[in-house]
Amino acid sequence: MGMKRVNDVGVENLVKTGLGMEEAKVFERILKDSISGAEGADPREVWRRVVAERILKPWHPHELHQLVYYSVYTDWDVSTKGLPLYWFPSL
Repeated sequence: MGMKRVNDVGVENLVKTGLGMEEAKVFERILKDSISGAEGADPREVWRRVVAERILKPWHPHELHQLVYYSVYTDWDVSTKGLPLYWFPSL
């Protein structure tokens, strides 16, 4: 996909999705805390953590949701593993 892995997503990437600088700093910390210890884990487990901790909110920009999702599944091989898990935020 050519996208960064979730561990490598930084504040500058988050700002590009539409978050303000301060919100991006807070989000980055929350994201890193959520996925800590999951390095090398199956992307499905990383995604479960993101969803279980409700990091993404319905009011976050769609681009942020895409960035997090695609960075979690950056190395996912659809041809051998099928479609990755997803989640639609609800209010």
